[in-house]
Amino acid sequence: MITKSKKNTVIEVKAEKIVFPGNVLCRCDDGIALFCEGLLPDETGLVLVTRDKKTFREGKLQNIISKSHLRQEPKCASFGKCGGCSFQHTEYKTQIYYKTSCVKELLSFTDVEIPEALESPDQWNYRNKMEFSFFNDNDSLDLGLHCKGSFYRYSPIPPCYIAHEDIVKTAEIVKIFAINTGLKAYNNKSHEGFFRHLVLRKGIHTGDLSVNIVTNKSETITTGFWNELIDNLKQYCSSIYWTQNSKFSDAVNSEITTLFFGNENITELLTVSDKTLKFSIAPFSFFQTNTKATEVLYNTVINCLNPKKDDIVLDMYCGTGAIGLCVAPHVKHVIAVEQVQDSIVSAKHNAQFNNIDNIDFLTSTAENWVKQNEQKFTSIIIDPPRMGLTQSVIDHILTLNPEKIIYVSCNPSTLARDLKIIFANSRYKATKIIPVDMFPQTYHIETVTLLSKT
Repeated sequence: MITKSKKNTVIEVKAEKIVFPGNVLCRCDDGIALFCEGLLPDETGLVLVTRDKKTFREGKLQNIISKSHLRQEPKCASFGKCGGCSFQHTEYKTQIYYKTSCVKELLSFTDVEIPEALESPDQWNYRNKMEFSFFNDNDSLDLGLHCKGSFYRYSPIPPCYIAHEDIVKTAEIVKIFAINTGLKAYNNKSHEGFFRHLVLRKGIHTGDLSVNIVTNKSETITTGFWNELIDNLKQYCSSIYWTQNSKFSDAVNSEITTLFFGNENITELLTVSDKTLKFSIAPFSFFQTNTKATEVLYNTVINCLNPKKDDIVLDMYCGTGAIGLCVAPHVKHVIAVEQVQDSIVSAKHNAQFNNIDNIDFLTSTAENWVKQNEQKFTSIIIDPPRMGLTQSVIDHILTLNPEKIIYVSCNPSTLARDLKIIFANSRYKATKIIPVDMFPQTYHIETVTLLSKT
């Protein structure tokens, strides 16, 4: 018997549980699973079916019929539209519970008792970096964030409750200036217009604030055009940049970057394992976006590592070297590998900044580095991108046969996949798994896993 498709119809479903990365598993009347966003477990709702397969459906929530006692009114009026936050509809303790549950379910095969996720010290206004987009709204310039799942629709700011207050205040000053110029925002379809992005970075522990105004490339705009804005921002900011970018991609790219005012970089502090390190952060370099939660994460890494003074440690996917630099004072030597040259330049600078001379930074993809490395290591720290590890990297790590492997993951799904491969091909087993929440009001969760030989 052929069942008629329910695509483009609205059906009533009941939510069973939240599954990573933030979808809700619901059950239809015919027993088929449906995935959507916006419901909490035990709630019922009307959902528009957007995809109907033999074994599952996907849909968009249209209306909530019965609400959970755990639901709360979101703090931000843009909730549900803006792509920044997706978990404001329940209190933070409940967010932690659901995030931990997702990690436990995905990693249940490890047989490790997984504790509740370590909380972020700040649940609001915690982000030290924001990338806003200028856009045209009915021929009026505005500034905001991409709407969920869209390149061409935006949610205006202020407010933004996850960005640091100084970032939001500065964004409003720049927005008013841009409106008063009478120039248009860049249009991603026509590739016309001037104002493109605004990138703001805040040193949470130092107070430094960097402003980077990204525009279309212009032959007519001179530095004098910005004088009024610079005068307005000087009292708040430590760095003011103008970046010109004529590439069609919506990513923040730099063809010409001009420093108008202040220092080239901002400085941030991290206190990890009772030692405070300084980090010089360039306009386009990577740094974790939640400073205080980063200290929780890195302390967790070092506690799991339990470093010894004669240890030689490999830090793979090291970025700007923050983890390796935090580990270096506790061990004999660190080798850190990263494929982005600009990140390695920042990492070397930060090693000098902190008078740390027992760490070497190498520019290479992990896949190329493993082909030429012959050195052995006491411990290995891996912090790969969301897609996880490749087979060649896993094979080489197992060949190195370190005493410990610390796997820092921002994606528990790919972590689960990689751990199954490691377990099947070695004597390593997970002995600690600790979730760390870096992104309150969202479904994202970091996980620190300690692998030891059995």
